[in-house]
Amino acid sequence: MVLCIVTSSKFKPALFLCLSGILAGCAQGPATAPRSSIDTPAVSKTDDQPYSARELYQLARNYQAEPQHYHLLKAARQALAEEDYLLALAITESLKQSPYPLVRRQNMLPRLKAYLATQQQHSLMQLLDKIELEQIAESDRAEFLWLAGQHQSQQQRYLAACRNLLLLEQQDGALQNFPQYPDQLWQNLSALSDSQLEGLRTGADYNTAGWLNLAQLSRRYIGQPEALQQAFADWQRRYPTLPALSQLPDAVRQLINLTPYQPKRIAVLLPLQGQFRPHAQAIQYGILAAASSKQATSLVFIDSQQSPEAMQQQVEQAQAEFVIGPLLKDQVDSVSKVDNWPWPTLFLNSKDNNITKAEQFYFALSMEDEASQMAQLFAQKNYRRPVVISSANNVSVRMQQHFAAEWHKLGNDAPEMHQFNSKEELETLINSLLETDRSRDRVKQISALLPQKLEADPHSRLDIDAIYLIADPVQTRLFKPFVDVSVSQTAPRLPVYASSRSHSTSLDSTDLRDLNGLTFTEMPWMLAEQGSVELRQQYQQLFADQDETLQRLFAMGYDAYQLVGSLRQQQQLPATVFPGLTGQLRLTPGGSIVRQLSWASYRNNRLRPVQEP
Repeated sequence: MVLCIVTSSKFKPALFLCLSGILAGCAQGPATAPRSSIDTPAVSKTDDQPYSARELYQLARNYQAEPQHYHLLKAARQALAEEDYLLALAITESLKQSPYPLVRRQNMLPRLKAYLATQQQHSLMQLLDKIELEQIAESDRAEFLWLAGQHQSQQQRYLAACRNLLLLEQQDGALQNFPQYPDQLWQNLSALSDSQLEGLRTGADYNTAGWLNLAQLSRRYIGQPEALQQAFADWQRRYPTLPALSQLPDAVRQLINLTPYQPKRIAVLLPLQGQFRPHAQAIQYGILAAASSKQATSLVFIDSQQSPEAMQQQVEQAQAEFVIGPLLKDQVDSVSKVDNWPWPTLFLNSKDNNITKAEQFYFALSMEDEASQMAQLFAQKNYRRPVVISSANNVSVRMQQHFAAEWHKLGNDAPEMHQFNSKEELETLINSLLETDRSRDRVKQISALLPQKLEADPHSRLDIDAIYLIADPVQTRLFKPFVDVSVSQTAPRLPVYASSRSHSTSLDSTDLRDLNGLTFTEMPWMLAEQGSVELRQQYQQLFADQDETLQRLFAMGYDAYQLVGSLRQQQQLPATVFPGLTGQLRLTPGGSIVRQLSWASYRNNRLRPVQEP
């Protein structure tokens, strides 16, 4: 047998074939003494000259069966130490088929390291999503969980990262071996939604429950330093075995010590007259609902339908210490350009320039946030050929283009994109997209050539990973059944995703049935998630007939008021996340609030929350 060693990636298949030959030849054979020197390469070393990885790899052929697999494992570990990652990848890939359970368990950590070093994203996802802790050698578990958690965090798979990092704490000596563990865990816990944090409680041990409680109380009392300090003191008494204040992540300690904005008077600039008055009122009601529990703060509502100078004068007369608004884009642009605007301000719209001013923040219900979130999910799921379909209106097309830009930033080729104007165009588009129309034509052509009738179902395309639909609720209810009947029964299930534009709270049982399998992004408020159930019930009693646009603006107003107390912490600690009705809210270095929405799916004729990725 000839052993081959290659270094070029184009010859990697040859290396795999050589290794496969070794393993196939020895899998069933008994352990034997080394072969004679006639059959083996001449490799000899003194005690102070250790073998290289490639020499160890050559020596492995002197053995058969289980001993040979252990020698290959040793070669793989040495290859990783020497940064000979191609050799390590080839050996660990071959050993994953080893018939010896202990070899497979000891191969897990080198295999993970080889995947990470060679950026085998698809293999990494398959390994990390399917692995059970018992499949990893006990001595390797801590390092495996640490590396897995770090990788998943980099991929923004925060929930999966948290699961691995919380398991890591249960391993002996883990915290001593990984001193940066608390900061890494906190960074990922901070990125989770309230429902995800609550989901981690299932089967949680004592320490895990302690970390989850710390994450939840830090959100509940953000912007309330005295209440936060008291809650933290109670937490330490309840969980004395968890780290003391001096050992907790820097972000937690700073969160406790930072003084938030605590204005006694807030001026709110809204278009209280004209065509946008209903929108302004919805935001106003949200602000008042949020302020109802804080009697110490006074609110002054000022009509923004006037010049920036007039607004500035009225804010001064109100003796305000903080400003929320304006809402309309042109008014936001005008006020943000005023040189002597002295108040910290949370604008209720986005900014178009890269100019950043101290104490000016921007909060918008940006649809682009949803498109970015979907692009990140598709990348995390290792999709390669997504299709983006949007209705041909300005907002939907803008989201489609933003998805394409984000997808490109993530290192992918341009996605396939389509637009439609009507129901007829949509049906034609689906048939053309999935190529079922061509398949039907081929069936007809073949049937015409045969004397007997041909029984054959049309086939659909198999190269599409997923569909991202950006459309309104009516268009979505037309689209999903079209796709379901157009995908051939023999093809894999084609996942369909949508934005919050597709969601409506007023669906009947038929609508729910038609939408089965659809997954979409939506703000927690519209899903009546656990943290907002009581407020949602009160809201529906007062505003039963309010349309969904105004419902979303109510949530925006509620969050705008609540954000005032957290902005300073978020400015100093970028990892800090505010859990709002409109989503998980982060502050960028440029002063813009970015939303991470919740995920929901229609399953078995019901709307259910889901954890993605």
